[in-house]
This record gives sequence, C-alpha cells and structure tokens, in this order.
Amino acid sequence: MRRFIQLDLPPEPVINEKCVHKRLKNSVCDNCASSCPVGAISFGFMDAKIDNELCYQCGNCLFTCPVDAIENIQPHERTYQNGFLVISHDEPLASPEELIVWHRQYAIRGMQIPEPLVDKWLPALAALNLKLEALQEPIWSLTITKPAEVDSGRRRMLFRQKLDSQPLDSGKVKTGLNARKQFYPEDSWFHIALDTASCILCGACAKVCDEQAIELEDHQFSLDDKRCTGCMSCQVVCFPKSIQVHPHVAKNSESQHFHYFDGTCQKCQLPFSAWASEETLCPICAQHKQQGWL
Repeated sequence: MRRFIQLDLPPEPVINEKCVHKRLKNSVCDNCASSCPVGAISFGFMDAKIDNELCYQCGNCLFTCPVDAIENIQPHERTYQNGFLVISHDEPLASPEELIVWHRQYAIRGMQIPEPLVDKWLPALAALNLKLEALQEPIWSLTITKPAEVDSGRRRMLFRQKLDSQPLDSGKVKTGLNARKQFYPEDSWFHIALDTASCILCGACAKVCDEQAIELEDHQFSLDDKRCTGCMSCQVVCFPKSIQVHPHVAKNSESQHFHYFDGTCQKCQLPFSAWASEETLCPICAQHKQQGWL
C-alpha cells in the first residue's frame, strides 16, 4: 500500500479589509500595484486582489501599503556584514523603500554586489541614494566583487576556506509605512497640499484620515506631512477637490497651520466655518446665491 506525504501549504497572499480600496469606493490608492513588478495586484469595485498565479512574493508591496493590508507575505531575509548589505546570489531585488529601512534598522551604508548582478541592483541603489540625499543622510557606496574561481580538484582546500571565512549576519526589516515613520520620525514621505480658495472647511478629510495627519481643532486647520502615509483617502472624499497628496521626501518636515473662523449663516441660520471673519453665508447658501437661487 502506497503512503502519501501530506504537505501543509502556506496560506496564499491576500489583501485584508484594512485596504482603503475596500473602504472607499472611489479610492485612488495604487501604491501596492505600482510597486508590483509582475502586475499581480488588481482592483475592482471596493475590492483589491492578488493573483497568486503571478505573485512570486517579492515583498515590494509590504513597504508601500499605507495601511499594512497585505497578509501572508514575509520580507526576504538578507545578509549583511560590516555595514554592507551583501548580495551573494541572484536573490529577489529589494525596492528603494525596503533599502531605506535597512539604512536605519541595521545601519547599512553600502552594498557588496557580484559583478554579474550589478546591472540588476544599480537602479534600486541609485533611487535609494536620491531619497537619502533629500533626507541629508549618508548615501550608500557600492563595492563590486568578482565571482570566486573554484578549483573543483581541490575540494579539501575549498572546505578549509569556507571554515576560515567570517560568517555573514542575516536579518529582515520591518515592513509598512508606519514602521518607516518610526525610523524617520521627523521626516516625511508625502506632501499634503491645500487650496484654501476652494476648501469649504467641511472636515471630511480629517474624519477619514486614520493617521491624524489632518486636524481641524481650535480654529486651526493643521496638516502634518510626517504622519501622512499616502493613502489619499482625504483626496477622494474632498468634494471641491481642494486637497492633493503628492510623493515628496523631506527632512525635518514641519506642520502647516491655517486659521479659520466660526460664523452663523444669515440665510439658513446654521453655524459654519470660513477662512474670513466677514463671511456671512455658509458654503451652500453662497453657492445658491452664485447660481441665482437666492
């Protein structure tokens, strides 16, 4: 009688309910899809899916998702030594977003790459150094190594050489934009731009922001780029399209503050907020007056 070995396969990668696409029907967040090298992530109506026939779990999406909605994918274990990330074989390419976490979590300051793999890794290293330069951090250096020549007839000598070589350290970095913010608490990765000329101070953007990057309190409209993770939910719910979120790396980012005033509409008698103290009509009545309805 034949006996079969039962294998427990690992769970397939999924996007959980924290995904902004599953909470906002008009979400424009595509951070995970734009970072996927094989186009394995697609969006539907209030849905986001990973095609497991295409996904090879490179882990890029883990470092760009603003709400940590990717499950069952682990960051790759990589080797390092003496402040250098050591690429010893054709391993999955690390994104600049992953490498910038290595910069702080393990104090990595360079890469050691075999000559045949330099062309593969050089674009990621260049993109990383642009971000580090904007953050006024030391940029990474590059050390190119030549593949070791192996004499197959001297196996004992080769074995002795392996014993004498210094073992490499290995590790994984923390994933998610919130983890990156912990390593760079004073820096920002996105910029929130507000057009006060069209903003009606409805407060929808502040209510939908999970990170409290937008706050309306004590007559202050506050924007804190350091808290923003780029989910762009505020941009989606803003009816007059007064708020925009752009990728932007900045050192020692400072909050923006805009003062507003409270008032009572002379037409509908309802309370409202305005940018000028002399405003007498709420945004709805002001629009009706502009259209000739009042």
